[in-house]
Amino acid sequence: MEILKLAAESVSKPWGLKRGVAESEALRPYAVTAGTGELWLASAQTGPGNYSNLVVEPPLRKRLADVADLASAAGEGELRRLLGGRALAILKEMPHRGKTEAWIVREVVGHTGVASGPRTPEGLDRLKGLVLRRELKADIEHWPPDVRRLLGLIEPLQGGEVFLVPCGTLHTMFAIGQDGRLVIDEIQQGYGTSLVPTLSKILMVQDSLLSVQVHPCDEMVSRVAAGELRVDQDLETNPTVRVYDFGRRPGEYPELGFELSDTNAGLRRVIPVEVDVADGVILEVTVACAQFVRSRLRLRAGAVCAVGPAYGSYRVLHCASGACRLEAGAGQLRLVAAETAFVPAELESELRILAESESLVFDDAVPDLNVLNEFLGDSGANASDVAALLQPRRALGRKG
Repeated sequence: MEILKLAAESVSKPWGLKRGVAESEALRPYAVTAGTGELWLASAQTGPGNYSNLVVEPPLRKRLADVADLASAAGEGELRRLLGGRALAILKEMPHRGKTEAWIVREVVGHTGVASGPRTPEGLDRLKGLVLRRELKADIEHWPPDVRRLLGLIEPLQGGEVFLVPCGTLHTMFAIGQDGRLVIDEIQQGYGTSLVPTLSKILMVQDSLLSVQVHPCDEMVSRVAAGELRVDQDLETNPTVRVYDFGRRPGEYPELGFELSDTNAGLRRVIPVEVDVADGVILEVTVACAQFVRSRLRLRAGAVCAVGPAYGSYRVLHCASGACRLEAGAGQLRLVAAETAFVPAELESELRILAESESLVFDDAVPDLNVLNEFLGDSGANASDVAALLQPRRALGRKG
C-alpha cells in the first residue's frame, strides 16, 4: 500500500461564498469560487448528495470509496491494512452510524456566531413552537433576546475557537452583513455505512446562515436500518435533518428534527492541548472523542517528525500552509498548501513528515483515547488539561 493524494470536492450551498473570495487569507490557496459552501477534503461517502474524493497521485482513476471497497472485497486482512484495527472495530460494532462533528474556526470577518442548542426540554418546546409557526426569521440581528437565549447564541466568534458538536445538538452558524464571512475546518464521522469512519472538510458561510439542523446518533440510525423505526429521511446518506431552512429549500423535517434533539448534548467548547514532540515541531491535539481525533502540527522549516501517537489507524494529513514531504518506507509524497493525503494504517508507524518550509499540517485519525492520554502525559501535558480536552464542557451562549 502507498500514500494517496486526494483531490478536493467543491460543493455549492445556499449559504456559501458570494463575493470577495480573493480577499480571504484563509482560502487563497484553495482557488475556491463564489457559491462554494464546502470543500470535502477526505471522504468515502457515497449515495445521493455525497462525495468521495478522487485519488490523483498515484493516478489510480479511483475514488477513496473505491479503494476501501476493493480492500473490503479482498478480505478483512486487506481492510485492516488500509484502515487499521481501530477503524475496523468501529465498522463491526456500529455498521450504521450517525454524525458527531467538530469545528475549528479558521477565519472570521464581520458578525459571526454559532448556536449551542437549547439547554432544557422547556426551551426546546418553545423553540419548536416558533419553528412550527414559522416565526423564526432569517434576520438574526433582529432576533429578540429570548430567542437568542433559547438557541444559546455564541457571538462573535474568534479565530482558533474549537467546538465539539455531539449528535443530537440543535445548531446553526452564521456570518451576516456584506462583510460577514466565516471559515470553519471540520472533522466528522463518516456516517451511514461508509467504510472510512471519518470525513474531513472546510465549511464556508458568507452573509448568510445555515439551516437550524440536527444530526442523529448512531443508535437512531441503527434502529432505522433495522426496521425498528420509520422516518421520512434517509439518515444513512443524509444525516443532516433540516429543522428550519428559512424558506430556501424543500426538505424540512421539524418533527423528526425535534425528536432527534437532545438538550443534554449541546456544543462543547474544547481547549486544545499542546506539546513539543521534536525539534521545531509543536503538536496541538485540537479535539478528540471516541469517533475521531484531529491534531495540528506546526513545523519549522527543515523539521522532521512522526505524526504523534500511533493509534492503529489510517491518517488523513492536510497541509494548511507551507510545504512538506511525507515519507513511509520507500514511498514519499509532497504536499503543498491546500493538498490532502490519505495514509493507510499499514504505514502509520513508519510515517515521517519533513517540512520544506514553515508548515501547518492537520492530522486526522480514529483514536485510541487511552493511547492518546498516555502519550500526552508522557509528553509533559498537564493531567487536568488532558481531562478537559477529552471531556469538554458545554459551551455557554454569549453576546460580545
